Formats: sequence, C-alpha cells, structure tokens
Amino acid sequence: MIHIQNTKQNKSGPSPYLSPVAVWALSFGCAVGWGSFVMPGTTFLPIAGPWGSVIGLLIGAAIMLILGLSYRVLMARYPDAGGSYTFAAKVLGSDHGFLCAWMLLLTYAAIIWANSTALSLIVRFLFGDVFCFGFSYQIAGYTVYMGEVLLSVAVIAAACLVCVAGKRFSAFVQTLCAILLFAGIAVCFVTIVIRRGGLGDITPAFSSQGKPFSQILAIVLLAPWAFIGFESISHSAEEFRFRQKKVLLILIAALATGALAYIMLTLCAAAATPDGFHNWSKYIGVLSDIDGIRGLPTFYAAQSSMGTAGLIILGVASFCGIFTGLIGNMIALSRLIYRMSADEMLPKQIGKLNKKGIPSRALWSVAIISMIIPFFGRTAIGWIVDVTTIGATIVYAYVSICAVVVGKREKKFSTLLFGAIGTVIAVTFAVFYLLPHIQSQSELAAESYMILIVWSVIGMILFRMLMRRDKSRLIGKSTVVWIILFCLILLVSVSWVNRTTLDHAKQITQEVQEVHTDLAGQAGLEPHNDSVRQTNRFLGERFNEFAQTVRKNVFILGGLLLGSLLLIFSIFSIIKKREQLIEAERHLAEETSRAKSTFLSNMSHDIRTPMNAITGYTALALKEEGVPESTRSYLEKIDTSGKQLLSLINDILDMSRIESGKMELDPEPADLIEIFDETCHIFDIQMQAKQLTYTVDHSDVKHRYAVCDKNRLNRILLNLISNAHKYTPSGGSVSVKLKELKIHGKDRTYEIIVSDTGIGMSPEFAEHIFDSFERERSRTVDMIQGTGLGMAITKKFVEMMNGTITILTEQGKGSTFTVRLSFPPAKKDEVHMPVEHTEAEQTDFSGVRILLAEDNPINSEIASMILSQEGFIVDVAENGQVAAEMIERTDSGYYSAILMDIQMPVMNGYDAARKIRAMTGEKAQIPIIAVTANTFENDKHEAFDSGMNAHIAKPFQPDELIATLSEYVSSK
Repeated sequence: MIHIQNTKQNKSGPSPYLSPVAVWALSFGCAVGWGSFVMPGTTFLPIAGPWGSVIGLLIGAAIMLILGLSYRVLMARYPDAGGSYTFAAKVLGSDHGFLCAWMLLLTYAAIIWANSTALSLIVRFLFGDVFCFGFSYQIAGYTVYMGEVLLSVAVIAAACLVCVAGKRFSAFVQTLCAILLFAGIAVCFVTIVIRRGGLGDITPAFSSQGKPFSQILAIVLLAPWAFIGFESISHSAEEFRFRQKKVLLILIAALATGALAYIMLTLCAAAATPDGFHNWSKYIGVLSDIDGIRGLPTFYAAQSSMGTAGLIILGVASFCGIFTGLIGNMIALSRLIYRMSADEMLPKQIGKLNKKGIPSRALWSVAIISMIIPFFGRTAIGWIVDVTTIGATIVYAYVSICAVVVGKREKKFSTLLFGAIGTVIAVTFAVFYLLPHIQSQSELAAESYMILIVWSVIGMILFRMLMRRDKSRLIGKSTVVWIILFCLILLVSVSWVNRTTLDHAKQITQEVQEVHTDLAGQAGLEPHNDSVRQTNRFLGERFNEFAQTVRKNVFILGGLLLGSLLLIFSIFSIIKKREQLIEAERHLAEETSRAKSTFLSNMSHDIRTPMNAITGYTALALKEEGVPESTRSYLEKIDTSGKQLLSLINDILDMSRIESGKMELDPEPADLIEIFDETCHIFDIQMQAKQLTYTVDHSDVKHRYAVCDKNRLNRILLNLISNAHKYTPSGGSVSVKLKELKIHGKDRTYEIIVSDTGIGMSPEFAEHIFDSFERERSRTVDMIQGTGLGMAITKKFVEMMNGTITILTEQGKGSTFTVRLSFPPAKKDEVHMPVEHTEAEQTDFSGVRILLAEDNPINSEIASMILSQEGFIVDVAENGQVAAEMIERTDSGYYSAILMDIQMPVMNGYDAARKIRAMTGEKAQIPIIAVTANTFENDKHEAFDSGMNAHIAKPFQPDELIATLSEYVSSK
C-alpha cells in the first residue's frame, strides 16, 4: 500500500537541529565540491576563457536562484523530509513523486561517488603515486589501484560515521568544512590578486572557440552541473529550527558563495601561467599532456604565488570541498530514502530512524553501495556523474511545475510566474542535453546515455512491482509520468545512437589519416608535407561535415519522434477523458439503479401492506352470511378493482426491475405441455362466458421436457392469451398452439402461436406494441382496461430467454403473436412434480396452534380471522425478537408453524428465522413461512437463505395461505 504521510503528524520523525548557518553549509557544501578545483582548467577556460566563464557563472547562479524560489515556496508549504520527491508526490501525485525520486537517487549517489574518487585523483596530481600500490587493473583505459580504492572507501566510511555520530556533530563538521573551503579559496585568490597587482592583464578575455555569446551560453548550460546540490537542504526541511522565511536568504547566500568560489578558482587558474607559456590559452591548450602540480592550474597558481603554504591551504580547502559534498549528499539521500520508505516506496526497515532520530540504516546502505563503486575506476564513474545533469533538469522541472500548480491553486501570481519561468528554464536545459546538435559541448559520452537508459528501465520495472502490491491504488494513476519516461528513454536512445555513430566515424577517420600518413612516408613524403597535411585536413573536414549531417538528422528524428509522441499523448488523453466520463456515468447509473431499486422495494412493501388489508377484509366480508346483495355486489367490485390494482403494481415493478437489470431467469427442468395446459385452461371459463371459440393444441410437441424458467414462460402465455381474450369480441375465436420445430445444437426450438379474430391493430400502433405504457387510442380500446405494460414485459421476458416475438395484425380482422424459444432438453425424472392438495379445503385444523409474527395490527387481525375460520389457534408476536423468545419459552411442538413478516421493528424476520434455526432440538425444525410485502426475487432468496420454508406475497389469497400451511402442518 502506497501512501503519502504528513510528517508533521509523525511524532517519531526527525527532530529540528539545523541552524541557518548549518543549512547554508549544507547547500554550499553540496554545490561546490571537487569539480571547482578541476573544472577551471578542464572545462571553463577552454570553453569561454576567464571573463566568459565569470559572466556565464554569474548568469548560471541567477538562473539557479529562480529555481530556488520555487523550492522556497514549496518548503514553506510542505516542510517535510524528501524535498523534491515530497513536493511532486503531494502536488502532482505518487507517480510523479516516484519518477522525481528515482532521478534524485542516481543524482545524489553519483555526486557521492564522484567526490570520493576525486580525492585519489587530486592526490595523484599533488603527491604522485603515493597511493598507487597493491593490486591494479584497467577499466576503460583508467588504471585502478587498490591503494586508491582503499582511500576512497576510507573517506566514504569517515563521512558516514560523521553523519551517524549525531545530528549536531555532523552539522558542526559540515559547517566547519564549508567555512574552511570558502576561506581557503578566498585566501588564495586574494593573495594571487595582490601579488599580481590585479587581474586586468589576464588575456585573452575569451576562448578562441566561437563567439563570446556562444561561449557564455556554454557556461550557462553547465549551471545545473556546477550548482547541483544547492537544493539538497529541501530534504532536511523538517529539521530546520528556524522559520521558513529565512530559507530564501540562505539559498541566495549559498548560490552567491558558490558562484564566487568557482569564479575565484577560475581566475586563479587563468592568472598563474607557468614559464614557457605566453598566456593561459597556450597553457590550457596542452594541459592534458602535463603531469604533477602543473597539471592542475588552480593548485599551481596557489603554489606559485604562496609556495608550500598556498598548496597546503588549497589542499585543505579541496579536501573540505570533497568532505562537505559527501556529508551533504549523504544527509540528503538518507532523508529521501527515509521519506520514501515511510511512504512504502522502499522497504520500511531501510528508512527506520535510530534513537537519535537519524536514518542510520539508510546512511549505511548508501555508504556500503558507494564503497563498491571505486572498484570500477574513475572513467566509469565519470560516465555516471555526467548523467546527473539530465536527472537534475528533470527534478528542477518537476519542482517548478509544482510551484505553478500551487500558485494557481492559491492564486499567487508571483509563485505562478517564477514557477513558469523555472519550468521553461529546466525544459530548455533538458533540450540542450538531449538534443546535442544545438550545442556540442552538452554532448555526453555514449556510455552515459546508456546508463540513463538502463536506469530508466530499472525504474519502470520497480514501479511495476510497486503497482502490484499497491492495494490503495495511489500509484499508476498518471499516464503522463510514463509518457515522460518513455520520451526520455527514446530521446536518450537517439542521442546514444548519435554519439556512438560519431565516435565510430571519428575513430575510422583518424585511422584513415594515420594510414595515409604512413603510406605517404613509405612513398618518401614527410608527414608535414603540404600534400599530406591537405589530405588529412580534407578527411577531417569531411568528418566534421558528416558529424553535422548526423547531428542534424538526429535532431530532426528526435523532433519528429517527440512531436509524434505528444500527438499520441493528446489523443490518448482525449480517450482517457472519455473513459473517465463513461466510468463516472456508469457509477452514476449504478447509484441511480440502487436508489431506484430501494425506492421500488419500499414502494412495493408500502403499497402491498394496505392492499393486504383491502383484499383481506373484502374476502372476510364476502364470507359473512346475510350480506345484502347490493353490498355483496359492491364488495365483489372492490375485490376485482383490488386485483386489477395489484396487477398494475406487479407490472410496473416487473418492468422497472427488468430495465434496471435486477431480474434474472431461474431455469429448471420442467414439463412444457403441463405448463401449457395449466396456463391455457385458466381461461376456459372466461372464454365460455364471452362465447369465444377457444382451441388449445400441442400435438406437434414430441419432446415435452426442457430446462426453462417456468414462471416467466407462464407469464408470457398469460399475457398473450389475456390480450387475445380482452380484444376479441363475443362470437370470435382464440387459438393457442405449441409446436416443436427443430434442434439447434443441443437445444430444442419451440414455437408458441396465439391467434385471435379480434379488433386487430393499426400498422402505426403495431410498431409500438412492445413499448412501455403504449395503448392504441380508439373508442373500443378505451373501454377495455389495461396497463400498457403486458406486451412490453412479454417481449423483455422473451429477449431474456434469447428468443424472438413477432406479430401479424390487421385492423378489424385480428392478430397473431408468434414466440420462438430454444431450451436445453431435460429428462422426465429431473422434473419436479408439484404436490397436489386436493384435500386441503377439507382438512381439519382445529386446535392447531400457529405463531403469527406481524407488527401491523390490521394485517395481524386479518390473518388471525382467516386462520381462526379454518380452526387454527393464533398467537401474535409484534416483532421477530418476541417471536423467537416465545418459541424458546414454549415446549417443542407447541407451535405447528410460524407465519413470519419480514420488515418488523427490533428484529426483522430474517434474523428471527436464523435465531430460531440456531436453537436445539425440534424447535429448530419448526416450519417458517414468510408472509411479506417484500416480493422481489432477492427477497425470496434471502428468505430461503435465512432458513424459511416458503414465501407468500402480500396481499395474500386465503386459499393460497391455507394450501401452503397444509404442506407443512398436520391436522389434529
């Protein structure tokens, strides 16, 4: 189960301990690491020169501050552990939170790995091969020595121990190292400036590569790499012991000091030029061929200006830069893991806090994994570190989008504006890194692209695992996340293809140039001969043209793929919105159906209860002796009207249940001829009274036993024959025929034909005969009573049985209805033969005691009077609980049966029946008959499930009640 907690409500969460200075140390220490001592000579100066680098770094810091504004807003709203992950999860959803966290995990871990291995790299330049001892091997051209591996492992372990030792201790160490880092850089810079008499004579101001604007832009593009980590304080927002309002000032201070550190070291590297070099440009141009101190311009500048003291000061500063990067990123990564484990994105145990409120297991997990990485060598680690730039831009984009959402939600224009600007900035950075044709300096190694692809695929696999165990369904809701990730994989794959293609082409070009030079030498030409040089230059130019063509094609391909994906996403979004609308409509329909079913059930019960009194008292009154004929006539008309009203109620309820899908078939083996005869012969007397010629024929049926719903088939016949009777004038004829047609597979097909010579129908009305509440309007029809539902119900029953019904009619000549149904065959011994009760009316029930559970006094009186007339002794219980208690108090056999109402106060009939069935001995076997206004099929099933023996619907017919009792009660 995935859930996003609110740590403000978590009493056992991390406790506040960070002061403003300690937070600055975390932000500054994570942003300025080993790279600040190496990148001036390897990256900044070659790309943009000293002043181009200064301008680019200042602009980069300002851009990162814009992103920092979004962090400040979100930290104020969500001061919880987890930083960017928590923001994305709470504002955009768990899916976005997971993707953001997945990129953060690799980003912070890679910075830890880079810092730990950078120590051995700097030591190799400063002190030579001091740690180049023990077992050695090569990976990607870099020699890995066991001594250097042990040095990296030792510094990782030391940083982890500092973090685990205590919060305040780690904050003290981080603050001290951050101050020493900035102070050491500042001391060296000021000393160099003073001894040089200023920096005005540093020339050239820019690099020779391209125009100044493009050089500055190239440095700006490196801002995410240079300053990444300044936002790491967001992961410790829960542990600030000051008001969130100070966060913006801290971010400004961290970015300002970070930019100054980079600028001072860059200017130092440009200011100190070794003897033999005219300017920094010549020096930097051959830097890769220089070993020792001179191979690191920043350290050479400190040594040349301050001697050994300068080397020691800058050495201590560089170590502090590495150590602050390790401590700061370990703290950020451990808080991220703690938050993810609390939200069950990761195993709970890994993020568990110790007694000091520190996620020590997360810290040691990070440390142990990090101790393995140095074995892969500096080159392989560099590939991983390069990936962090893309990961950082994705995270920054997420944070900016969260700020946009919060600003829009809270109607704060400034938050919305800075969030929108930050989003554009982050997306722009991502485009530069993913589409390298725009700026070649932003290209990564092919291996870096592949690492990002693999990491993204692993993330998708992990997410799938999380979805499988997410019972709360909080993740897997956003398709945007996975389209983003898929687009990332696709675009990175395109960049990987571009990079590998160009690398291979470059290698081939160099090999051709070497072969050409060798062949020229064999022909007696000098390597520097103009012809040889022109040919090699031509090959180089052709390679550059090829590279530009490949980049251009890759750019076009990437754009087309991205555009296509966006179009597909747009189409998919429309489809999903439609599905959501359909789902909402389905839920609404289900709720409406449930409400309708509840209403119909209540209406059925509430109408049938007074109807029971009307029909019951009418039946009792008709049995009274000495009733005047006029009064008897009134009573008979009341009885007829009551039956018609009950028929109308039944039709309306049946139609409503059919339309709502609540009615189901109940097929069982049956005798079709028996059903046909029983139903048809009901109308014998009515046909004779109306002087109609009535014929019934089933001579064509050879296989009379089939599996069908007897009640619904009976209803179809009743409706068709009843209509034929009603709409055929005296002297006419009605014929009913059952035919067996043929076998369809295992089923047999039967045809029911009901014909009459009645009034017929107009063609217009015949088209609507099966519509609800439809009746033809004519003087003849208006005189005949009907609900307009009989034929609609008939058609619905036929369709439920997968059959067909057709009509042939002509006004004034009659109608013929043909029903065609197919049923599976049944055997004679499978058919349940009904028990005949021919003697029921003559049975003597004198002295038989019945318990009547009924809460309505009128219904209780009616039932008692009808039963008393038959000789029963009736005791009444006003609810189910009283009925159960009366059975429990009396001896076994005292009551011969129970007539149980369903809807009663205190305890309903179902619960009362269950309670009685749970008793011991013969009491548990007493017959219980439901006499209720709850008449739906599910009501009958629930009655039987509760242990009742039979079900009689209100208003009940006295004959039906007595006949049912005679099945279960013996006379005395």
